[in-house]
Amino acid sequence: MFALIARARKDAKPLQYINERNYGGFLRIESLGGGRTKEEVLENLERILESLYIPILLLGEKERELMEGLLPVLKDSGKPFYARILRTKRVRNMRVDELYSNIEEIKARFRLGIEWRNTYILNPENPFGIELNPDHDLYLAIGGGFRRAMRSLLDVELGENSLVLRKVMNQEVYYSGPNRVAEVSKKLGFPTEVLWRCPCVEDVPLERLLEANRGYIEAFAGAGKAFLEGFESNDVIVPWSGGKDSTATLILAREVFDEVTAVYVRMEYEMPGTDEYVEELAKKLDVDLIRVDVPMPIEKFGMPTHKNRWCTRKKVEALYSVVSDFKNPVLLLGDRDGESARRRLKPPVVERKTDFGRILEVMPIKFWSGFMVQLFILMRGFKLHPLYYEGFYRLGCTVCPSLAEWEVELLKKRGVEPLPG
Repeated sequence: MFALIARARKDAKPLQYINERNYGGFLRIESLGGGRTKEEVLENLERILESLYIPILLLGEKERELMEGLLPVLKDSGKPFYARILRTKRVRNMRVDELYSNIEEIKARFRLGIEWRNTYILNPENPFGIELNPDHDLYLAIGGGFRRAMRSLLDVELGENSLVLRKVMNQEVYYSGPNRVAEVSKKLGFPTEVLWRCPCVEDVPLERLLEANRGYIEAFAGAGKAFLEGFESNDVIVPWSGGKDSTATLILAREVFDEVTAVYVRMEYEMPGTDEYVEELAKKLDVDLIRVDVPMPIEKFGMPTHKNRWCTRKKVEALYSVVSDFKNPVLLLGDRDGESARRRLKPPVVERKTDFGRILEVMPIKFWSGFMVQLFILMRGFKLHPLYYEGFYRLGCTVCPSLAEWEVELLKKRGVEPLPG
């Protein structure tokens, strides 16, 4: 989670309004106490930096000299940060919606910004020049199977551990080392199309990637764990699909809470390899695993569609049947901003009213990229679901209406027919 820092309390007030309106009040809003020089605010800044939350310093044009004095302190803290001079004299002078847009763009920088120094290094200053957009995501094309699929299906060559910028409408830009090597459209309902390609491949060793980003990932993991500590009086439940996001959430929860229950709602047309992955990792994490098998009577309801996702309803009903047995449940979800605009606009905590009472849904990795999620899991010594090494960005069911043609072809290569029968 983030700590938004302003110079004075009057500047912090619009930030707190945005925090309550858009983030459910779950960011931290801090003031430097109103001082105008480094010496006057240093003690307050050092106090704020003791928190595990990731700092974002916002000052106005009249406070530029103060910013120059505080930047070395932020750099010496050893944690990721971002500092911005706004176009107005002070934070309080900026329109609320414009201020909110600045915050959203800065949040995106933390998960998309990259520096290239013989490997990809997360850096919100973004010297590598990745296209920044709050609705974009970043992930790693990891594994020989991924590269073989790109070569055989699309005639695109990738280096080892290429970086992928996933833009809106499932359009992806691929990087091998410092080079842009391809752009591919995976738009739903349309054939997969290579928009352009460049034969300029370079390998990026995984060990170098992990080591270069370890401090950054640990800082975000620490912020996520500090956020989760506010829910230690609840019964902690992680709906676990075996996908990277729910897996990272489960690992993070296990590092905070002594007791964690993972609920695997196993749909009839589950992706191959998921059962084995979930069972093996649950043993390694030493979590209570509840599996609920859900039939999918397609002959009765028809194939799921975007307008009639009856399968999702059955999955939620199965999850709630387990959750209803707990007295004070909190669901830890792997929802992230980069997945969709709809998820980005949700606050980090949502309260659901159900037939059996109130449930909190908490999203501790909401501000992470897919790249950060992958690195976190690998840094903890675990493998990703096998399908990620073959070219999948997300996991669902083999009859999911959100499968792109690319995913259908990957399933066919595995001998799996995405349609029943």
